[in-house]
Amino acid sequence: MLKTDESEKLYERSCKSLATGVSTAFRRNVTPNPLYMERGDGPYFYDADGQELLDYGLGWGPLIVGNNHPRLNAAVADQLSRAYTFGYQHRGEIELAERMCEVLPGVDRVIYSNTGTEAVQSALRVARAYTGRNKILKFEGHYHGWLNNMLVSVHPSEDQLGRTSPTCGGQPEEEYSLTVTVPWNDLNAARRAFSEHRGEIGTMITEAILINSGSCLPDDGYLEGLLDLCRENGAVSIFDEVITGFRIALGGAREYYGLRPDLSIYAKAIAGGFSMSAVGGDAEILGVLEDGRTTHAGTYNGNPICTAAAKATLDILSEPGTYDRMHAHGNALREAIETSADENGIQLVTTGVGTAFSVHIGLSEMPRNWRDVMKADGTQYDKFRAAMRDRHILCLPEGRWYIGATHSEKELEKAIQAIREGMQEIART
Repeated sequence: MLKTDESEKLYERSCKSLATGVSTAFRRNVTPNPLYMERGDGPYFYDADGQELLDYGLGWGPLIVGNNHPRLNAAVADQLSRAYTFGYQHRGEIELAERMCEVLPGVDRVIYSNTGTEAVQSALRVARAYTGRNKILKFEGHYHGWLNNMLVSVHPSEDQLGRTSPTCGGQPEEEYSLTVTVPWNDLNAARRAFSEHRGEIGTMITEAILINSGSCLPDDGYLEGLLDLCRENGAVSIFDEVITGFRIALGGAREYYGLRPDLSIYAKAIAGGFSMSAVGGDAEILGVLEDGRTTHAGTYNGNPICTAAAKATLDILSEPGTYDRMHAHGNALREAIETSADENGIQLVTTGVGTAFSVHIGLSEMPRNWRDVMKADGTQYDKFRAAMRDRHILCLPEGRWYIGATHSEKELEKAIQAIREGMQEIART
């Protein structure tokens, strides 16, 4: 069983000074009491109660090479000894941009920011300046950051389906009135949206794989169809690769699917745990920043610590066989989950790819979009996740698993044993 005595004391203390007791709402209900960590090493965390915990959440995505990686440490330490930041240009930002243009197919130019949310807004601004149109097409279940214009229809309830709906309080309708939302994996729905808002939609933004809401894969030809619709209607196509970028392949979805959207957004895995994001894409579209049609700013953009971390992370991920090993590890976990469930009479499916997948208890077919995902048995999955946690293995809520270069055969054996025991436990309840 997991001990939480010290974490409970720290949470009680935190609530007296930190609003909600946590730094982001997503962490508040991951466990019954928020867990407090002291350090990390490779794929493991060590919590305030002195326990070693195997992590399959990778810090919600960024820790693709794990904590305390010697090469990443060395790159950051070297830069720390020279400067924290400049407020001027430096070689590191050029070298990283060159590297990204090298490994990301069809990316001519990049711009930097610090979080996925920031990068999304930068991409939208660039697209609007380029097209002169303000409406944005997005999809149900897709998360593109926490600002009001995008935090809509992320996990809509049954009665919110089919319309753009706010996610929380403090979202004036005026701030998302230009966002049009339709179901994903439904090309006709996207086509109708372009027709109904003819000449008004200037931007289409989508996750290439719907990892934020069930790791749903695109139907054959669906992403290509979206890109064709954008070209036909003069809209800028944007892949939100905050999660898939550098995770499903070194070149992200552009490499994995062989597609070339106009712009792509990167964060999380890009800098191995340091806060950095980027937008990459077509030189002509990003040219609106050079000719003055719009602007891009940020004090910490391209700071030398994070660019050093990003360069080291990409070098580590570029080692031969890295992605094959990561995908193999994840696929072995998926097979263990499916087999153990079947042996215990539990109906479920897994979907996604090896390095990022989701588990859906109660479903018999692969979900294609949020409308399918919302039919899964979240309560039963939470019991399974609690069983894994009691065996000192951490998984994210809502069925999501991330695999990184730091997960080895040792971790695989440990996880598979816990999966078998966890499935047996929930089958008895």
